[in-house]
Amino acid sequence: MFISSRHYVKGSAILVAMLAVAICAAVLAAYYEAVVSRSRSVYHGADWHEALHAAEGGIDYVVQQLNKSAATGAAPDSYTWTGWTLDSTYPLNGVRALSSPLPLGGNENVTVSSLTVDVYTRDTSASTPSYDPWFRVRSTARANLPGRVAAFDKRDEELRRMALGAMKGSIPDPHVSRTVEAIIKPQYRFPFAIETAKGLTLGNSANWLVDSFDSSSTSKSDTGVTGGGVSAGGIYPSAHPAKIQSNGNIATMNTEPDGVAYGPLISGNGAVVKGSVGTNGGDDPSTTTHENVSGSTGMDQSRIYSNFNQTMTPVSAPTWTSFLPAPSGNTNFVTSSSASSPSRYVVNGNVGAFVVTAPASGAGYVQILINGDLSIGNGNKAQIVIPPNVYATIYVNGNIDFGNGTVNSDSSSSQVATHLVVYGVASSGTYNASGNGTDVLAFYGPNYDMTVKGTVTTIGSMVGKSFTVSGGGNGGFHYDEALGHGGSISGWAVASYFEDSRQDPQ
Repeated sequence: MFISSRHYVKGSAILVAMLAVAICAAVLAAYYEAVVSRSRSVYHGADWHEALHAAEGGIDYVVQQLNKSAATGAAPDSYTWTGWTLDSTYPLNGVRALSSPLPLGGNENVTVSSLTVDVYTRDTSASTPSYDPWFRVRSTARANLPGRVAAFDKRDEELRRMALGAMKGSIPDPHVSRTVEAIIKPQYRFPFAIETAKGLTLGNSANWLVDSFDSSSTSKSDTGVTGGGVSAGGIYPSAHPAKIQSNGNIATMNTEPDGVAYGPLISGNGAVVKGSVGTNGGDDPSTTTHENVSGSTGMDQSRIYSNFNQTMTPVSAPTWTSFLPAPSGNTNFVTSSSASSPSRYVVNGNVGAFVVTAPASGAGYVQILINGDLSIGNGNKAQIVIPPNVYATIYVNGNIDFGNGTVNSDSSSSQVATHLVVYGVASSGTYNASGNGTDVLAFYGPNYDMTVKGTVTTIGSMVGKSFTVSGGGNGGFHYDEALGHGGSISGWAVASYFEDSRQDPQ
């Protein structure tokens, strides 16, 4: 039987065409699978990175919240934690958890799913009985993944610990999570003896002295009975010069006027400064002299520098919802035994000399807001008495004048600066002291012009808009180094950080 070759050729062509189509389909399917898998791998990788950024954002959120509380001048144990749930088992050091997830930037795909804060340790170098906390923050963030299809490389999926098969009930919930842990440390408000935003002028005498000591160290201070009263801790070791330190640092953020590159920003006037001296510019690096400081004969030339840069954020007046009325005569303020819940008073009007009443036992804590001037006058009755077992914080929404009186320095007082912190909270104000007064305190008022006249002795630290010594004599400034590692906290910063890869996906 004869078979036409024409039909044979036609059938072969069809087979070839079908084979070609099958090959093309297989190639396209393989290409499509590779492209889709690679595309999902790219998206998975992007979400993996986003989860880390979100977890770091949770750390930033906690630091911001802590800094907002620090701006009020409150002690860390009395910070408000609105929106957080506390494990009541450990009311002081327990774990606080953010009550609801934290979306970042409106991106619903990425959230901080778990954010907790607890006390990691307490700074034992601080001078207050409870010590200041270092916080541990754990932040877990999750990012939703686009589908459950496996990544191009299975090893990538495993290394990134993606939960592609996760379910929320009966609904697929593919996601990736990452956890970051950070330790947050306090930054103290008084790292210098004298710090100003503008001018800084020292006493015009070689006897006017800035130096330092440390009330928290027995090797750097004196202790015991002083003038008939018992000191709360170490006092300035005037009788033991070997204990006196050379960390009485001073600094200013004052800058040169427009068109002037170099020139004096601190007037030293021959005063002795046992510490570093810093300015924000003003020194010509091409010369061996220090143009940024005039009258620097009493300073260590190797400790003069011109790269000082620090923000001095004013403290606002507190807005307490509960407080006590002012006592009769605006004196004899009583204290609370709780550092986290101190006695709080609001005085509407001016306040003169006053006394804080010591508790019968243990430590006492008090906070006083003065909506007016604090002016204690002059003479024997010009005094502020802070007993040795009392910690007082004073907010002054007006001017301050300590005259030639004794501020936390008489025989009934603590004689330690960490026991009296005064904030100038007005938008502008003045701080004055005169005569032969002795003031033991830490003062913070970036909007206040500070003036000291005569032979006033200040023990502690001062931060203000400007500082001027009118006269000289034997007055001076003795910085208490305990304020640099304890006392009032200006803010918080990350001390250490790592990603905890042990955390199970969430």
